[in-house]
Amino acid sequence: MGSNDIVNRRDDVRTRIRRGFILGVVITILFFPLGLSNFGEAFALESRVYGYVIYRSGSIIHVGYLPTYLYMWRISSLLFLAWIITYIAYIIKPSIVLDSSGIIYGISYVITHYIYLFTISAPIIIYPFAYIMITVGKPLLYLDWGQVITLITIWRFYSIRKLMRG
Repeated sequence: MGSNDIVNRRDDVRTRIRRGFILGVVITILFFPLGLSNFGEAFALESRVYGYVIYRSGSIIHVGYLPTYLYMWRISSLLFLAWIITYIAYIIKPSIVLDSSGIIYGISYVITHYIYLFTISAPIIIYPFAYIMITVGKPLLYLDWGQVITLITIWRFYSIRKLMRG
């Protein structure tokens, strides 16, 4: 195997990584207009004739517009779904294009997830791998997928970086 073959292989890997990043960015950008759609209404038990809910000072306020937290929740849900589907496909047939686009979905999900959490107007207490949301009633404990996906994304980023170095 000559040095020319190693250079060609390295360029091929970089090209595939670049394709995956571009694919991830394009699909992520397409999710932002989809966040304005009412795809969540398909799963609702009743229609939202009363508007959306916002928490202020421990009380519930109903508004007629789409709040930022709900918009970010919709986008982060789509990105989480894309991230899951990408890595299921990666498990079935490993591909560096899927892996690199999964990194973009992971980063985008973490950003929109935390924008959602900090715009919901309910007090949030973040712990390692969990957060507590204090709403009207008792506090709710959730697994913090943002931290889980951050760790997996960092691991996959360093795996791809190692591939690029050869």
